[in-house]
Amino acid sequence: MRKLFILGLLLVTVLSTTVYAQKDFGGVIKLKTYADGTTDPNILSQVKGEYDETVLGSQTKIVVTSPGGMGQVVIRNGNTGIMHIILDLSSMAYGKYLISDTANYKLTQYDFVYDESDVKTIAGYECKKAIVTMTDLETDEVQTVTLYVTDKLMNPSTYKSYDYPGLKGYPLYTAVEIDNAGSPYMVVIEATEVIPNKKIKAIDFLLPAGWVAIADAPAEVKSMLGLGTDEEE
Repeated sequence: MRKLFILGLLLVTVLSTTVYAQKDFGGVIKLKTYADGTTDPNILSQVKGEYDETVLGSQTKIVVTSPGGMGQVVIRNGNTGIMHIILDLSSMAYGKYLISDTANYKLTQYDFVYDESDVKTIAGYECKKAIVTMTDLETDEVQTVTLYVTDKLMNPSTYKSYDYPGLKGYPLYTAVEIDNAGSPYMVVIEATEVIPNKKIKAIDFLLPAGWVAIADAPAEVKSMLGLGTDEEE
């Protein structure tokens, strides 16, 4: 009887651990951006930066303020393919304006190649290399992105990447090649710290109040953002 009792406890422990491991990550990921493969001081200074990304499974939120005083909130959902951007121009005596977009994944073909032998430890997580090739099915234009992904953050049966649908793992390193007049370099986004937070909830990804749809923005705001006026549209 005692052996059966101990076996039952072990089974409950294993199942509990498995269920916990399958939960999607909730918390904050600190990231840095930098240029690799160039010594151009202008490029290095323009690309260099840091920001925080709040994450809950397939949902992400970034809140940033540009040097000019314009604030941005970017909320993306890999499950729905919807991205919301709120531009806060309050410091310029204007209001907040919403731009929404739904990704049309059918227009792009995503091909993945994983290299289990190429491993990096990033922000404390073991990550394997993944090459993503994206082909625009309308123009045949091809773009290749290098990622390092971990399978220790997200539940593979529920997590969906907004940027790379079908990706297995969560990217903690992204490198995109930029062609600089024949002198290419890489723009890299790399996680520096992963901070779990069980208090992060779905409500944290709702749109903040007080915005106006960008279509209803004043002409001077549209002009400032390079969107043109209603007459031009």
